[in-house]
Amino acid sequence: MTQRPNNHLNSVIKRLSKLPAALRLRGFDIAFGAYTRAYRHLGVRTVVLEPTQVVMTLKNRKRLRNHVGGIHGVICQVPAEYAAGVLVGHWVPNGTVIVVKNIAANLQKPVRGNIRAVARLPQDALSPIMTQPKGEVQVPVDISDETGGVPMTAHITMAWFEKGTRRTAAD
Repeated sequence: MTQRPNNHLNSVIKRLSKLPAALRLRGFDIAFGAYTRAYRHLGVRTVVLEPTQVVMTLKNRKRLRNHVGGIHGVICQVPAEYAAGVLVGHWVPNGTVIVVKNIAANLQKPVRGNIRAVARLPQDALSPIMTQPKGEVQVPVDISDETGGVPMTAHITMAWFEKGTRRTAAD
């Protein structure tokens, strides 16, 4: 496997690797929740944190439900967005900004119960992320529910650019 760059996210993960295995992911959730309020407020949790796969979950709580009792479709996209962002964050060089450029989600059926967002990147997508000063990558995310089905799929386009560079309208 390709060596991950030394960036802020990877240094946090490296520090958390000193914790007992049972506490590592919870430590990541606390650290990431301190960085982004929506992650903490909604209660998104990380269950798998690997270089080519990130899995995040969200419990079906009353405040997140729609009128039919499932998690609202837009709320389902939040753990998917975070999973895609963390996945790309593993591979960008230090001093790089990551943004969501586009989310294309397809809701095939109502969501039942808790959800699980699984974001994966193929090995061939890693090289451009590590070597190009700016670019974009499409991250496929499957969102499954408690029934085991996949009621929603998403393709999230993540873009990155070096901190301090100005983006133009053409970018």
